[in-house]
Amino acid sequence: MAKRAARRTRPETDESGRVHSLFFDSPRTVVPFETQERDQSYIRNVRPRSDNQRHLMEAIERNPLTVALGPAGTGKTYLAIAAAVEALERKRIARIVLSRPAVEAGERLGYLPGDMRDKLDPYLRPLFDALNDRLGPKRLRACLDDGSIEIAPVAFMRGRTLNNISVLMAEAQNCTYGQLKRVLTRLGWH
Repeated sequence: MAKRAARRTRPETDESGRVHSLFFDSPRTVVPFETQERDQSYIRNVRPRSDNQRHLMEAIERNPLTVALGPAGTGKTYLAIAAAVEALERKRIARIVLSRPAVEAGERLGYLPGDMRDKLDPYLRPLFDALNDRLGPKRLRACLDDGSIEIAPVAFMRGRTLNNISVLMAEAQNCTYGQLKRVLTRLGWH
């Protein structure tokens, strides 16, 4: 408690001496967080920011089945969702099916109340974030309500044939071989 009280009485010091630039040839300027403006404009067409993203976007466009492997944060899910939304808007597909194994990240969530959408919502949150960014909240809700975007757990894929649909399966590394086979054998025409 004494340390906190001493910190509170100490005058505010300039923290810019502890901030280091990643770009050594650029002049060092520290902009206070309150004055920083973030570009929140909507970008209609997603463009790749690296050669690997360009290869992924070309592979999605060219091939009926694309598997993306890479480290976290490289845009695999976001680019796949952007391509699926674009295909849905151009009427090249009828629906988008979102699938992800319901694997917890170490801790147990326990019983989740609600219907299937409510139960899977925590697991599909990264997919919904990207969809919300591409469609907007109202249009996303409308697409979920009319069935043009569907949530399909891997466990409920048996017996289905998915024709003219873009299937997005995120976090496939958490699936068993049987679950992967179940999804791959459900894919139909287009």
